[in-house]
Amino acid sequence: MIKDLRHAWKDPVLLAALFGPLVLLFLSRFGFPVAAHWLDVNYSFHLEPYRGFAASLLVVTIPMLTGMLTGLLMLDERDENVIAYYAVTPIMRKGYLLYRVTLPFLLCTGLSMVYLSFSTLSDIHWDKLGVLLLALEAPLFSLFLAAFSANKVEGLALSKIGGLFIAGPVVAYFVPGAWQMLGAWLPTYWPAKVLYFMTQDEPFLAILFCSIGLLLHAVYLYFMVSVFNNRQS
Repeated sequence: MIKDLRHAWKDPVLLAALFGPLVLLFLSRFGFPVAAHWLDVNYSFHLEPYRGFAASLLVVTIPMLTGMLTGLLMLDERDENVIAYYAVTPIMRKGYLLYRVTLPFLLCTGLSMVYLSFSTLSDIHWDKLGVLLLALEAPLFSLFLAAFSANKVEGLALSKIGGLFIAGPVVAYFVPGAWQMLGAWLPTYWPAKVLYFMTQDEPFLAILFCSIGLLLHAVYLYFMVSVFNNRQS
């Protein structure tokens, strides 16, 4: 972990991924009211009804940022052949992978809780179901980069493509009826939908969608771990 912190501190990209969630919190708390007032005065467009959507859209970027941080670190270690070194130490490859999955999970959990508590965009100040799904997406994004990228350059390019996952909240809030199932394969759809149901005071639907989302995330994680292990082998 000390090595990770030193590496992230020296790399501008990793540093941006580490402090990005705090920037999002600042923009949500202070930038949204300014934007809402400006749009109301100049274009008579009322942004206030979209506070919940804005919160969901921004909060799902936190697991992407924390996942990118760990994923790029894993690609650096692969380039330096450090992973093979860990495999012959007492930590072994399983311990290394467990650490690389746990770190973004815990980091995303803490940052998501802080965001939901202090952003002031949503009436849901802290939601266990939504935070759990968001936290699972961080290691999922890490393994996505590590499993399908040959090096750090490819990882950066793939992280840009992975940014399309931000469409999940758009589907959850604006696509009507059964058409939403077309976007259900996006991991970010499920935490956004859970947060939406919590703001609508529908806890049963929130629990139902959280359960389905957990199952889907577990399948995705299993697939990513398998691809990563096969690539390392």
